Amino acid sequence: MTCWRACATLDWFQANTTVNSRMPKPLPLKLKKEPLVEAACQLRVSSSVALNTFFPGLVLAKHPADVSNIQQLPTAMIPQQMKDSQPEMAFMPLVQLKFKSVLVLIGERSVTVSNAAPYLGWDRFKPLIEEVFKDLLDSKLIQRVERYSIKYINVLKAGEAPDHLNALDWSLKVGELDLNKNATVLRTETLTDGLATILTISGGVTVQAKDQAPVQGSLIDVDTVCARPQDADTFLASMSSELDRIRGVNKAAFFECLTNEAINGLEPVYE
Repeated sequence: MTCWRACATLDWFQANTTVNSRMPKPLPLKLKKEPLVEAACQLRVSSSVALNTFFPGLVLAKHPADVSNIQQLPTAMIPQQMKDSQPEMAFMPLVQLKFKSVLVLIGERSVTVSNAAPYLGWDRFKPLIEEVFKDLLDSKLIQRVERYSIKYINVLKAGEAPDHLNALDWSLKVGELDLNKNATVLRTETLTDGLATILTISGGVTVQAKDQAPVQGSLIDVDTVCARPQDADTFLASMSSELDRIRGVNKAAFFECLTNEAINGLEPVYE
């Protein structure tokens, strides 16, 4: 290689290394001013029977003192023919129950554990997820785990510090147009360690979780998905570490959406 080519290659490498070597933001253990509206962890499976027909009863039988408010959701009234014509409807919740301090939503082929605000914290939320998923996988009616995901919906409230529009670490430009951040919605995807994360960011929304008052402000919706089919026993053996892994990617993506000033304004706790 001639000298000028070697130098040019080195210059290119150094320039690109500088761009891509920015250290990720440090992740706090928790936030004192928690912006979370809802956290939900979902398991999608292949099963020999529809989960909504047996799993509510199974959970009630195993945890009679911890289960309450079992109810069919309005989606259960959708005709079966319509459900069969749209495959995604197999993952739509049809039955809901309260398990300890969380909600469990059950579809034909999905189970979701949901924690609406106030957030329990990962150290308390995760064991409840594991308990519910283990009950399902131990039933021996699950042929395969198709995918698992964790989703956090956060809203930085309007009228509170940090300012909900200036808190978002985004830079948007369309030609010379003067964009209105309050009316702008961004949806994109990233890939980290084999996990897909779908980010939806909006400068101005109104979000209402079940049994919660509406919240207005800036939305940061982070949905991290692992679509790697595996048999039930394999997933069960690695479930704890996989939940930590997928939560870690989700958490890192959330903090990348915030400016450092906004993170400080949420009163992070690092130890």
